[in-house]
Amino acid sequence: MEGLSVLDVEGTKSVSLPGQRVAQVPPIGRADAEALAGEPAHWEQVTDRRGAAVWRVSGPHGLWALKVGTGEGAATVARETAVLQQTHSVVPGLSYGGRAKAGRGAGSAWLITPWLNGASTWSRFETVRQQHDEDRSSALAAAVDVCQAVAALHAAGWVHGDLQPHHTVHTSGAVRLIDCTWASGPLLAPSHTFLGGLLHLMSPELMHRVEAGTRPVVTEPSDEVYALAAGLWWAATGTWHRDYAAAGVDPARFTAAVLRGLLLRNRLPHGHITHWPQLEEVLQYALLRPASARPSAEQMGQWLRQIGPG
Repeated sequence: MEGLSVLDVEGTKSVSLPGQRVAQVPPIGRADAEALAGEPAHWEQVTDRRGAAVWRVSGPHGLWALKVGTGEGAATVARETAVLQQTHSVVPGLSYGGRAKAGRGAGSAWLITPWLNGASTWSRFETVRQQHDEDRSSALAAAVDVCQAVAALHAAGWVHGDLQPHHTVHTSGAVRLIDCTWASGPLLAPSHTFLGGLLHLMSPELMHRVEAGTRPVVTEPSDEVYALAAGLWWAATGTWHRDYAAAGVDPARFTAAVLRGLLLRNRLPHGHITHWPQLEEVLQYALLRPASARPSAEQMGQWLRQIGPG
């Protein structure tokens, strides 16, 4: 699917097949979504996980995404709303938030944003993962654009908190950063419930801060550069940069807390990007350097631009 909502997490969508129960259209936020999309509006549920469900709403006036959070999900939707309200005018990658609408209900929260038409970074690297395309210029351009978008985010004093290749969407002329619930910046402190994002992309320094027990956990730009490099490795190979198999570790067998401890006690070897060693060299440099010597997102983008797609 090329059109990704700002809240599409895994790059997939739910499809109503014959005989399946179609999810009920949410009562809260519905009137606002249909007013924006126009009548008649077509509803399609995209995701429903961790207390938050997302619908794609299409109509004669355009495409929109409605996210509704209930229970614990209400707090995450409300926080994402706060992030977009504060960043849309200062962070280019979050500028779509300037058109957002939001509201609260009894034990619920909703957020409407424009539906973002474009491919995720994960999708842009599909042919690289499959090793079917010798011309990697599209993937390389996507990687450079993501680095520039993250650099602009950091320049504005913000961090995303959950960078991964499914959370960056390449729209016409710009990269948009989605799933920004855990972002923090000058006027929004990190959430006390945030524990560092996707574990496999976390820097050792960030893992140490999580394990230290101090709350809130603060994400530094250097941690995000690590996540950016680890995420691009994942997008290019379909595997994590840490070679769990070589170390005899099955990460699926451990809870996040146990796996964090294991990774901090044992320096696992890194794998290789055998089909694109030039990309591996840049990403390995960012992954192996200590935080104080890690390149910035802007520097990593410059290095990626120089390697060429061959």
